[in-house]
Amino acid sequence: MFDFEKAVLGLDNLQLDNDYDEKTQLPSALGNSVRRLIKTPSSSNPPSQYNSDTDEPAPRPSKQQQTVVTIDHNYIASNQRKAIGKSDFTSLCVLGRGAFGKVHLVRHDKSKQLYAMKILKKASLIVHQANQLKTERQILEEVRHPFIVKLYYAFQTPDELHMVLEYAVGGELFRHLSHEGMFSEPMARFYAAELILALEHLHSLGIVYRDLKPENCLLDAQGHIILTDFGLSKVSMEGKTNTICGTVEYMSPEVLMGLEYDYVVDWWSLGILMYDMLTGSPPFTGSRKKTMDAILSKKIHMPYYFTADAKDLLSKLLRKNPNVRLGAKKNAVRRHPFFSKVNWKEMEERKGIPPILPVVTDPAAAENFDSQFTNQVIVGSPPDEEGKVHHHFRDFSFVESSLIA
Repeated sequence: MFDFEKAVLGLDNLQLDNDYDEKTQLPSALGNSVRRLIKTPSSSNPPSQYNSDTDEPAPRPSKQQQTVVTIDHNYIASNQRKAIGKSDFTSLCVLGRGAFGKVHLVRHDKSKQLYAMKILKKASLIVHQANQLKTERQILEEVRHPFIVKLYYAFQTPDELHMVLEYAVGGELFRHLSHEGMFSEPMARFYAAELILALEHLHSLGIVYRDLKPENCLLDAQGHIILTDFGLSKVSMEGKTNTICGTVEYMSPEVLMGLEYDYVVDWWSLGILMYDMLTGSPPFTGSRKKTMDAILSKKIHMPYYFTADAKDLLSKLLRKNPNVRLGAKKNAVRRHPFFSKVNWKEMEERKGIPPILPVVTDPAAAENFDSQFTNQVIVGSPPDEEGKVHHHFRDFSFVESSLIA
């Protein structure tokens, strides 16, 4: 373990690259949404579940409004194909855009199933980013968990890489949180519990996630969490890494300082995300420099309406010294009293009732995604040229085993 106290003594001399941009990560499976403008509640106003724009209760859809998207495995298994490519899908709309590519909602022409297709331009990827993308593809191929996005296909054209992913029709947790303003403790506890199970699974495989934030937490048709975007994840079975990456509001002190770190950074990010859910804003905000300085030196302000268990949980998740942070010991987070009412076995079996049931009247309409993306005109890309594969992306193609006859 590194000497955290010694490192802290040198904070005044800390110099980080001013050209570093935490947004140079691979694009999210939902694109890089614009950060919301949120007012942190004052101590005189107790939390509410009202729409911050209209001061009216957020609508709660009925089960009759719900349309469930399922994968027709029998159809796909009955159609033996030599390969699958871009021509097998029709793009319906844009779900998100990033610096190096975009995400489309697509329909498989034969099976009529809906997917989210992540499309990245090879020319925009430097070697490091290309390696990260290959790591992301490998992780998604190997990881199978009820609260982690599924990869169904991967293929390439001469100019682009394509990953065909599970379509989380409920949209970003970010968008639902923006609509609600903030979540009650039971709501935050539910989503945090599902994320704990996903993170524990990743950590058991030696994977450090490194980019936990509301934009990367999707909801499926029933309202369960789907963790997505593994573009910054690291497979580190042998120990630690020291790469500075992530979204600055959710980055831990040891990451910002360029110190060696391991999976414990994800528990810091969970604490920031829980604070975000419970208040409507991360605890450290402002300019990039101001945010970084606050993460390194300031204490967390706990609103008066937090319960004692919530205050204790957040204070332990957000300890600046990772050696004593809650989560440094296996299963320590789930054992905290804040989660005493959670039935972890039922939670992992998806038997819990999500607090938000997304409104889905037409899955193909992408109703739960930002209209700034879905209203964009889809621009076509160059046609497929079979046989032309860049040497750096050999073995990129993939078909999920259950879809193979």
